[in-house]
Amino acid sequence: MAGDSTDAATLRLAVVGALRMLAPRQRAVVVLRYYEDLTETQTADVLGCKVGTVKRLHFDALARLRQVAPQLLADAEPEDVVLR
Repeated sequence: MAGDSTDAATLRLAVVGALRMLAPRQRAVVVLRYYEDLTETQTADVLGCKVGTVKRLHFDALARLRQVAPQLLADAEPEDVVLR
């Protein structure tokens, strides 16, 4: 049982560390899209920008996360990885 909470804490720290390496607006898009589960349109409304801007920020953020934290995807099965 302790291993589960340790693993969860380690994962949480890795995710937070990776998110800190994103530009503020990229981080906002990732959090709004994945944590808050907002659509691209809703995210654009929250950020006060166009949907195209959200799409570009999202694309760039995911590319950056793949660079700085590939370990977050290393153990994921293909069906576990959800990319919008």
